[in-house]
Amino acid sequence: MHLLPEVRACAIIFTHEENKWYRSNTSLEPMKDMRALHQLAIERPLTDLGIYLTSYCNLACKMCSRWKERERGVSYDRVLSLLEEARSLGATGFHPFGAEIFTREDTLDILSYAENIGFRKINVTSNGNLLLDKQRIERLATLRTLCLSISLDGPREIHDGLRGRGVYDKAVEALRELKKRGVITSIASIIMRQTLDRLTEIVDLAAYLGIRAISMQPYQREIAGLNNDHSLFEFSPEEEITVKEKIKNLMRYATSKKIRMYTANIMDLVPPYLTRGINLTPWSKGNTRWAPSRGCFVPSRLLLVDTSGESYPCFRMLRMRSMGNVHEQSLDKIWHNDVQRELTLLALNRECPGCLASCSDIASYDASMKGGRVVKLLRRAVKRFVCA
Repeated sequence: MHLLPEVRACAIIFTHEENKWYRSNTSLEPMKDMRALHQLAIERPLTDLGIYLTSYCNLACKMCSRWKERERGVSYDRVLSLLEEARSLGATGFHPFGAEIFTREDTLDILSYAENIGFRKINVTSNGNLLLDKQRIERLATLRTLCLSISLDGPREIHDGLRGRGVYDKAVEALRELKKRGVITSIASIIMRQTLDRLTEIVDLAAYLGIRAISMQPYQREIAGLNNDHSLFEFSPEEEITVKEKIKNLMRYATSKKIRMYTANIMDLVPPYLTRGINLTPWSKGNTRWAPSRGCFVPSRLLLVDTSGESYPCFRMLRMRSMGNVHEQSLDKIWHNDVQRELTLLALNRECPGCLASCSDIASYDASMKGGRVVKLLRRAVKRFVCA
């Protein structure tokens, strides 16, 4: 299937390339059990580097607590050396994270350096409010491997109510300016109580601006913080059927507007996630299982560095156990150590916390929903593995 440029560039974990990897490695005849695929995953080279550049932010969003941390990230020189080390290990995807990465004055220099040394995909998410400086916009436009997603959670009154007065207009203007200069852009939205009834207006906005692909993910307690009142953003178990119907209508509407939803195949799992706090796989037939149903492959290809230099396999496993500190070890040693293998296996064996974030293993969800030969092989493999 041909993927739109926006989809190819904006996927945080690149679905198209991942599905190629699954196809090439599940075509082995016979596919004896899930252990074979997991072993191949463990032996993969590093393909994606994420660096949490800063937890500073120019906003104070109600559904986020990252901006409260106010921690500066790894130094500029160390960021550049990490990029070089990651490239030497085979990485081609760079994901600079933060509360708002453009609060760092050297962010543009970092992005330019990553592209210059050969990173083919640079994925950035921003609230857009610091991007209206003409010089900054022009520099972003020179980056041909960049995809920039702007956070928008609804029309003006909804978005500003969550993020601050005047934020919506600046974000939309940033999208217009980026599009005008040929930057590949997308919209990232959060599904929660305040936004669910108004997300069709995000679809309308995307269609109006000529944005072909968007991403939506459910409210994440980990991002909101332990002390946040989650009941303000989530739904009660009694509302699950209503939430399910509204999400179905949203997806139908996006299809009618010819807007590609990158996270489409996690949407069936969102209602139980937001109402009962669980992940249900499409194959589970009522039984609770962590998603993705055949394990998450993200830790087998991603290395994430936090503001203090500790490294982890993903955001959901952040603080679970560090694979090593980049101020003390090289990426090569970290990527090939026993802790990295242990955490990768936890995810593959569905023993990680599980999540429905947009940086989750979207390729696994896509494969599980499409049917076909790969899925049949994997289903048989899972069955044999469980019954062994």
